Amino acid sequence: MNGVFEDVLEEIREAQSSVPGLICYLQPYASDTIVRLAKSPPTESDPVTLYISLTSSLPFVSYRTEITGWNNKEGIDPAHLAKLNNHIKQYQPGETEIYMVGGKDKPSINLISVRNMERLETPIHVSSFVKLSNNQPLKPRTTSGGWSYVKELPQWVGSIPVVAVEDDLNKDLEQQVSTALRSTGEARAQRLQSAPKHPEPVQVVSKGFKRNADVVAEVLLRADGHCEHCGKEAPFKRARDGAPYLEVHHKIMLSQGGEDTVENAIATCPNCHRELHFGA
Repeated sequence: MNGVFEDVLEEIREAQSSVPGLICYLQPYASDTIVRLAKSPPTESDPVTLYISLTSSLPFVSYRTEITGWNNKEGIDPAHLAKLNNHIKQYQPGETEIYMVGGKDKPSINLISVRNMERLETPIHVSSFVKLSNNQPLKPRTTSGGWSYVKELPQWVGSIPVVAVEDDLNKDLEQQVSTALRSTGEARAQRLQSAPKHPEPVQVVSKGFKRNADVVAEVLLRADGHCEHCGKEAPFKRARDGAPYLEVHHKIMLSQGGEDTVENAIATCPNCHRELHFGA
């Protein structure tokens, strides 16, 4: 959902923190129906994740919550509407009431029930989301309003406060390992004794490439179960389908401008693949 006032979300978050499991309500100004929610309304046992950017920070998703229900306001009977308004007065007084008119004096159609409103430790850039319609990255909008249907991200994304670049993380580890190898056994033992047993989780930022599946398939079929570097049979079978396990390696790496083509790729066993990347 693109551009919601932060005070609306904070009011919900604080109310739900005080009353665990409390259902609260979002009321988009738009007069258009959220089609996917109308066709298949979420339930408390089968919720839908909702990502929300703020009016003050449109390029980033700053809140996440669960949609547990959807209603067309125009179909709510007076008795139920009265109960909803009592709820709003008690838990979301900043909203005043269930309003029936939204932006530009048009009807406000969508009433979204939400629970577990969460402010993300690390906001997620909008381009990190992939649209369901075409598998393309979502583009940040310049004005508030509207929504997009996207693929769900793992729950830990946004919940971990530290972000690291993958290359920097690996280089830092290599330097620390080199230092540790030069230390005395006594010094390492002392550090190990006081070191945490579980590593600190971090979000890792890395650059990848959308590779051509046909290139991978052609190279694997050409290899016929044998490493094209050492000539030996694949060391084991894939658990998924029982096929020989080989990895496709680009002779000139994609990160160095290499082409994603059959001619620039070979099938290797895992050992040879590591050697090609890290061997002397």
